[in-house]
Amino acid sequence: MEKDLNDLTYTEALAQLEQILSALRSDSCDVDTLAERTRRASQLLIECRRRLTRTEEELAQVLDELDRNVAQ
Repeated sequence: MEKDLNDLTYTEALAQLEQILSALRSDSCDVDTLAERTRRASQLLIECRRRLTRTEEELAQVLDELDRNVAQ
């Protein structure tokens, strides 16, 4: 059973993506699971991108605060 996306760390989500990609590139991926794996990979990509964007925004805020405090 797959973990809910919100219960995964970024590292776990990335590891799942790598595992799916590896399976898709090999002969071990059968047609019966192709759509399911592609759906999961899409969900993982969206979640990873969301987390990276949020982290980037948070870092920008921290750096802006730091710049303002140094300038005072």
